[in-house]
Amino acid sequence: EFSEFQCPFCMRVLPTLKKIHETYGDKVRVVFKHNPLPFHKDAPGAAKAALAAGKQGKFWEMHDLLFTNTKTLKPANLTAYAQKLGLDMAKFEKDSKDPALDAAIKADQKLGQTFGARGTPHFFVNGRRLAGAQPFANFKKLIDEELKKAEALLKKGTPRANIYAALTAKGATKAKAPKRQQRKPPAVDKTVYKIPTGNSYAKGGKEPLVTIIEFSEFQCPFCTRVGATLNKIEKA
Repeated sequence: EFSEFQCPFCMRVLPTLKKIHETYGDKVRVVFKHNPLPFHKDAPGAAKAALAAGKQGKFWEMHDLLFTNTKTLKPANLTAYAQKLGLDMAKFEKDSKDPALDAAIKADQKLGQTFGARGTPHFFVNGRRLAGAQPFANFKKLIDEELKKAEALLKKGTPRANIYAALTAKGATKAKAPKRQQRKPPAVDKTVYKIPTGNSYAKGGKEPLVTIIEFSEFQCPFCTRVGATLNKIEKA
């Protein structure tokens, strides 16, 4: 799993992962890889807090706390979560500043880029890609197919500890570069929609020549990205 703690989609998949554990028990393991996205400014600090907690044997406890509090991941919050877990605070503070944690996170990110896991969450089930916060049924399909392969190897004498290596032995060592496609520009919708402005908040000219109606929300990363464009429009 390539994931990060400020991503709302990563949080949404947690019940699915819990159901996987409940359904399959020790037949399945989840390996967590860090991929804090550049537009989530608190994600790198949260990743380091999780790794620092891991040095005291409480990575997963911190993992759960961070995902329960995705909107409050400032340094003071991270300290409070460490205290709540009963961590040795002097060690936690020291480990949180260890450059080795930054290096570990960057190594995970580089690994993700190598295999084309640029967004979060991104999963590989015995090496088979499953991108996004997919429903349980989609995970189950892949897991069940992989279990059949694994059970066949077990019957042939492959030790359980070697199953993952055996099933991915001939796998690709990096993702293929995306093909550049010549795409036709989308057809321009020339329909004019009569959208009332109502009492909504607005900024700009009081008697404008152009009015932009924006349907948006505050937890959407794509809404965040367009902010710079709207600022540029306002200045122009």
